[in-house]
Amino acid sequence: MNHVLDENDQDDYISRDFYNVQQTAGGLPEGVSFEVFLSAVSGHVRDELQGGSFDEGLGDDDIRTAGLSFDDNIRRHIRFLNGVVHQGAPGEVHLGLWERILQARDNGRSIHSLYHDYLVDA
Repeated sequence: MNHVLDENDQDDYISRDFYNVQQTAGGLPEGVSFEVFLSAVSGHVRDELQGGSFDEGLGDDDIRTAGLSFDDNIRRHIRFLNGVVHQGAPGEVHLGLWERILQARDNGRSIHSLYHDYLVDA
């Protein structure tokens, strides 16, 4: 959470749409660029912290559970993409998303840098 609270750190991560991340092995629909797709499946932790899961009236346990949901979501995408790109003939979109994560993990300001040791076979 300290990383997220520092406004100088990047809080974006591939998050919102696991189903569509999975379904892009064959490429993107015609007319949809990688950048548009990336924007659609990315989220910002700070924005999501302003949602109902972090209401001021919640207790510490509820806040912790909601916060861990970010961690679970990030790890789920890392596991999926890591598995896909290390199989035969991964799709271009999956390779592009994986490359974004690899670049971000080496940027100490990125939230993905917190998962540097979590990435396998990178």
